[in-house]
Amino acid sequence: MATADVQARQAHDIVPSGQLVTFTLDGVEFGLDIDRVQEITPRTDITPVPGSPSFVLGVVNLRGMIIPVLDSRLRFHLPPKAPTDKTRIIILGLAGQPTGLMVDSVAEVVKLDDFTLRDTPPLVAGVRSEYLAGMVTAGDRLITLINLDKILDSAEFGLRESLGEATAAGSSFMSLEGAVEQVEDELPYVTFTLGRESFGIDLKLVEEIIEIPSITKVPDAPPYVLGVICLRDQVLPLLDFIQLLQVEPGEKDGSGDMVILLSFGTAKLGIVVDGIQEIIRIREDDILPPPQTLSERESKDLEGVVLRSDRMVSLLKVLDIITGEDQAKIAAMSTSLIREKEEEAADAHELPMVVFRLGPEAYSLRLHEVREIIMVGNITPVPRAPSFIEGVLNLRGEVMPVIDLRERFGLDRQKPTNLSRIVITPIGGVSTGLIVDSVDEVKSVDNRRLEEPPRVTAVGANAFIEKVARTEEGVVFLLNVQRLLTDVEGQQLQAFQGKKKG
Repeated sequence: MATADVQARQAHDIVPSGQLVTFTLDGVEFGLDIDRVQEITPRTDITPVPGSPSFVLGVVNLRGMIIPVLDSRLRFHLPPKAPTDKTRIIILGLAGQPTGLMVDSVAEVVKLDDFTLRDTPPLVAGVRSEYLAGMVTAGDRLITLINLDKILDSAEFGLRESLGEATAAGSSFMSLEGAVEQVEDELPYVTFTLGRESFGIDLKLVEEIIEIPSITKVPDAPPYVLGVICLRDQVLPLLDFIQLLQVEPGEKDGSGDMVILLSFGTAKLGIVVDGIQEIIRIREDDILPPPQTLSERESKDLEGVVLRSDRMVSLLKVLDIITGEDQAKIAAMSTSLIREKEEEAADAHELPMVVFRLGPEAYSLRLHEVREIIMVGNITPVPRAPSFIEGVLNLRGEVMPVIDLRERFGLDRQKPTNLSRIVITPIGGVSTGLIVDSVDEVKSVDNRRLEEPPRVTAVGANAFIEKVARTEEGVVFLLNVQRLLTDVEGQQLQAFQGKKKG
């Protein structure tokens, strides 16, 4: 793709919904506009069709629709690969009819906040650029957009009729017009596992599906609230639905692997699940009442159940599960913008802070100063950089410097542990990462009780401490982040700030 073509468009043109369904081929992540996706289903029995192109695996019968299935690997000239339990078929509209695209695995649903469209190299994971529409960033990942309109436009396979012929070989062909009517009568759900059970949530409530990030504890929260996460200038509470629904845990220990972000009134929350299964479409007539074996409490949390070929899916009334008493607490934790949260707290003489540790000492930054909290990883060393700069990291296309606060405060260096975190905060207008030993919690203190700092602390941080808060858990030092660097060092820091491509 020519660079000029990419620069003439934004990702809005290719992803008008603003949400991507991502999938992998050879470990590389690709994306499709979620509005083009009708359903995602595990690989099922495929009936070969004699005489069809090599990339057409055959047809499947999906609730009475005979749908042709393309092997994305063969379509994109990649070596074939035997299906696994992660293999999925994405149902979308191609060549005027519903069509399946078989992929190695489906990863997530991602909401884009950066619509900058980047150029693609001649090959991405072996896929030629003629099939690609550009690249976008989501978090620290680079996702390649598939140009669906080109999948059947290749000179090598110029006959769009091939799919029609393959489908016509089936016994119950349904036209696109009929399929669209059926899709309009169906409700999209995301299905996922909790312990040994399968559940579904209305896709309209789902903002995003992400891997589980670092979690910060919150005092006085309901027991099923794991804590809060910082995501793109938002504070979101994270709920443990296994505990909330009293589901029997699965074989693996600990919390789940994925987080589904949901709209919750004017705020948002995340629920931790063990794994995402598929996106399905369900007719209202197919929703059955909850089994009589369930208790009255369990039944009231469900819209009903749907029987799939291999399991029963319980459809959750997800926003009704949280009791009215807890809703206010959770809504308070999920105030949309961090700055709004601080303004509200200021009226109550409270100062919300993010508390973190360096050794035994507790430090904090004002909540609105914290843009994000991420795991430590992928820091690139920079030759001849000032000693206070650990390196740089790429966060959603933005290159930013990283400072080791232990080094800055005169402490002995230590290798990051699984508790170590990078706190993203602006210093002198430059987004900067601060490596800390751990992040404890988000808490509020009465700003009328803040004291002047002592002249000497246990570490060499005196010059950076603005106030001291005495809490029930001990002393917390409030840092003035702008004092961390001298004017000269601040100018040096700007040299390590990278911008997104326009």
